[in-house]
Amino acid sequence: MLRLLLSLTSQFLFIALLEDEKCLKSSQKVGFRRHSENFFPLLKQILAKTNCSLKNIKEVYFTSLPGSQVGYRISLSFVLVLQVLNPQIKCYHLNSLLFQAGKKKAISLISIDQRKTKYHFAVYQTSKYLIEPKIIDLNTYQKQELDQMRKKFSDYFIYKDFYQTSDQGSTDFSPKKIRFLINFRQMLPYFQLLSK
Repeated sequence: MLRLLLSLTSQFLFIALLEDEKCLKSSQKVGFRRHSENFFPLLKQILAKTNCSLKNIKEVYFTSLPGSQVGYRISLSFVLVLQVLNPQIKCYHLNSLLFQAGKKKAISLISIDQRKTKYHFAVYQTSKYLIEPKIIDLNTYQKQELDQMRKKFSDYFIYKDFYQTSDQGSTDFSPKKIRFLINFRQMLPYFQLLSK
């Protein structure tokens, strides 16, 4: 079965094709604010290199984030058009905060604005939220609230904009980029079917 995986809800544009469990081709690129220009050419390139077509795809998995982000709108528009063209296709989505945290104990943050003062925020433990997703504004009292959360969950990983910014007990604070393909494979069972 051919699956299309895509994530456009961050600075990264990620697309992959899986046939059963084998990755035929994947691409992870930085292109913040360029997803609308880059998505379709990259998808076309991946389909060409794998000798696949859109009609061969049986399932689509995409990350979603509430709000009016361009990446989310592109993903949703693409999936809905694909469902019109092929009503048999199944489409699945997962909140990007959970996708970013994976199965770890983690504080998950995804910025909303360029100045990085507002974030989507949640705390997860083994794929279940301990603190429900919400928006925090660091220009308000919520900065102290975030600092308190970091202290309360000091043994948790911190993921910010698809980078792991701290490691449990580590003194190495250099950010590590999320590996999208690994997270997709790990989180596939948690994606939810998009109702028609």
